[in-house]
Amino acid sequence: MEQVDPPRVPWFSPWDLLPVAGALALVIALPGLMHGLPDPIPTHFNARGVANGWTSQASYPWLAFGLPAAIWVLLLLTGRAFVGSDQDPEGRKGAAMAPLRGLVTLGLLGMMAGGLLVPRHGQGVIAWMIGGFLALTLLGVLLMARQLKRTLQNDDRSEHYRWGLFYVNAEDPALWVPKRLGLGWTLNFAHGLSWAILALLLLPVALVIALTRTR
Repeated sequence: MEQVDPPRVPWFSPWDLLPVAGALALVIALPGLMHGLPDPIPTHFNARGVANGWTSQASYPWLAFGLPAAIWVLLLLTGRAFVGSDQDPEGRKGAAMAPLRGLVTLGLLGMMAGGLLVPRHGQGVIAWMIGGFLALTLLGVLLMARQLKRTLQNDDRSEHYRWGLFYVNAEDPALWVPKRLGLGWTLNFAHGLSWAILALLLLPVALVIALTRTR
């Protein structure tokens, strides 16, 4: 059998320039943001906005850049993990994660910078920090979903999906097939055994609901 080389999918995307630009901006702004702050710096706050965690000024740069970098690497490796496999044979799912990866990391860098503003401008900054991060994350999810939707237009299995969710293909002998969206497996509901498996999977949930109602 002729060996097929895995698809050459770029590791990086223009979306990765966003956190790079954010990190450079934070490098420039960090000395000014930290000037005049107490040592240690309050870096964690409870639900009322009261500081309950602190980090030394010497350690703060490691936190400010290390946490976003770790999340960026995690998202990058998650997207690359299944490239070339039956889960993501052409690398489209991995490539679709680029907007989410870039925007989430940028949001974390913003939170690292915003945390230094809390001692000067009060607890109201926390709401802006969290809101900005959630907005960027939501935008990343929407852009990722839109890109994944585009990849489905070239999916040979599209005609066998019902309501875009349930795979039904009697000519496919496989009982489990890779998901269209995301990673993992889904059942081929053209086979009777798939319904028995689904019933077994749902049985614990049904038992929990039944036991809850009888109390």
